[in-house]
Amino acid sequence: MKEKKIAKRYAKALFDLAVEQNILEKIKADAMLVNSVCVSNRDFMLVLRSPVIKDVKKIKIIKDIFGDKVQKMTLVFLNIITRNRREAFVPEITTQFIEIYKEYKNIITAHLTTAVKLDSGISTKINSLLKEQTKAEIELHEDVNESIIGGFVLEFDEKQYDASVVKYLQNLRKEFDKNLYTKGL
Repeated sequence: MKEKKIAKRYAKALFDLAVEQNILEKIKADAMLVNSVCVSNRDFMLVLRSPVIKDVKKIKIIKDIFGDKVQKMTLVFLNIITRNRREAFVPEITTQFIEIYKEYKNIITAHLTTAVKLDSGISTKINSLLKEQTKAEIELHEDVNESIIGGFVLEFDEKQYDASVVKYLQNLRKEFDKNLYTKGL
């Protein structure tokens, strides 16, 4: 809980500064890049979390990795985080920044899980229906999970609609488990 609170405060500060400087889209791209490096590169995270490596060395590593790929403001922000000994929170900070950005731009992330890959026409139709329902831009992520047998599971805005065959079978099994016969009548 403490990590999320710290990350949200730093992310909000960066977001406000990016809006003020009118470079929000560039900083969002930087946040996505930094987050992807943190997620995909275990060694980089080990360096950031290491109490043995000095802050100066960490700042040099960050500059070597991101120096010419991110905005100057992002680099300065990463340096401040490192000097404040919050570098271990970089993945959480970038994730929170992206969440704040999506909220600001009215973008909702939806996850659609199906048993087979959908064609683009159905995905477009689902996207437009969600857009109409929520009055927001939709960022649709599609997953294939053969274990649901058929149908789909749609998750967005902390809601879930499960129209999978597995769910229907589970409900049917519960119905069969009910004993409709009562002795003595």
